[in-house]
Amino acid sequence: AATLQPPVGQVLAGYEATAFAYGQTGTGKTYTMEGNMSSEDARGLMPRAAAAVLDALAKGKYADHHVAVSYLEIYNEELTDLLAPAGNQPRLELLEAGGGRGVCCVGLSEVPVSSLDDITRLIALAQERRRVAETRINARSSRSHCIFTMKVWCRRSCDGGEQEMVGKLHLVDLAGSECAKKAAMVAEEPAASPASSQRPPQNQSQAAATVVEQERERKNINQSLLTLRRVIAALREKSARVPYRDSKLTRLLQSALGGSCRTVVIATISPALAVVEETISTLTYAEQAAGIQNRPVAMSSIRAPSMSCGSLSEANLNFGDVNPGGGGEFPADVEMRLTYLSQEVEEAQAALTRKHQEVLELTERAEHAEEELEKSREENQALQDEIAARAAVISWMNTSACGLADSLEASAAQSLAKVREGVEAKAAQLGQKDAVAAETAVGNLVATQKQTVQTEVAELRTALDGLRAELAA
Repeated sequence: AATLQPPVGQVLAGYEATAFAYGQTGTGKTYTMEGNMSSEDARGLMPRAAAAVLDALAKGKYADHHVAVSYLEIYNEELTDLLAPAGNQPRLELLEAGGGRGVCCVGLSEVPVSSLDDITRLIALAQERRRVAETRINARSSRSHCIFTMKVWCRRSCDGGEQEMVGKLHLVDLAGSECAKKAAMVAEEPAASPASSQRPPQNQSQAAATVVEQERERKNINQSLLTLRRVIAALREKSARVPYRDSKLTRLLQSALGGSCRTVVIATISPALAVVEETISTLTYAEQAAGIQNRPVAMSSIRAPSMSCGSLSEANLNFGDVNPGGGGEFPADVEMRLTYLSQEVEEAQAALTRKHQEVLELTERAEHAEEELEKSREENQALQDEIAARAAVISWMNTSACGLADSLEASAAQSLAKVREGVEAKAAQLGQKDAVAAETAVGNLVATQKQTVQTEVAELRTALDGLRAELAA
């Protein structure tokens, strides 16, 4: 409780304070924040801080006060209201609060509370709804980042009239950084349940889908924590651009990191030597975060006694972040409401500008794609023309080769016929005696000549085939 004693006092003075736990999975972040609700000695920072706030309000000299709590979950970059009525999950949006006060979550439930029992009951409800899974390192590993917020309105008398203050205390339980091999998950459960151990075994397709979803969870957790590290590094280096908008977690922690909020960082580590690298990484992160300079600004206003309109409850103070239809409100809340609405208009204008830019970019990309398509068409046509030209050359060569082969065969036949006639005439002159020898000589000569012609034709066809292959390539 001593860890949050200074921030609690600052919240009652109208400041915004944040405490978040960072560390490897299984090092006690959730236990540090929530603890064991059934044991007063083992309660975590959330119920202890809540008790401190309520005790200070009860003992303080306040004319009136009111407290409301909210509980937000960030799972796979999706926002969930853990205190919303069952089956009625609202649509949540992040908007700039204006005035350097970071980001607010529009649509998030803010539940009025008046006692510690109310708060512990809501924390227990959120615990049941929060996503957890079993890993090799942690039997109940948080698969999401959670932000518990206490919003405190109080009013007290002062020399100039009445001072109204609006303070907030954010307690952030970050999901643990983890290595895929060391923290391989076994099975996911949406919430703790005694019946979970009685579930039937998953078939192969369900198991495969579970593994894919668990890997997606791990990547989203590590990516958001990496973005958080980059934000801290950019703030330490005083970079011109700090990547708050790269994740919803860093957007929500914008006021806590270099903004108008008072911040406490809780680093949780393991004593095991097997994870010494993760321990060093956590301590390095904490050292870097400690060097960030915030600029706290109190949310308070003073009004004259003539403007008094009774208690906060009589003024019908609305506890939502944005609700233009609420009843009478104090100036600080009206200012915040107008700021939120103005920011909503600015966000809409910015969104319209972004959409216009996207249209221009898409148009440019479409024109570029059309040019590339036309270029591809021209190249395709040129290729078709080249293929047609090569086909014509091959056809001409086939025709020429066939004609040449036929011509060679015809010429060879004529030459053989003339030789045969000459030999036969010579044989007739030599007489019957040498006729047989002459016939044999003629046969040999014809065979030799025929073989020569066939060889030439074969060589010609081989050369033609080689030329065809070269053209086809």
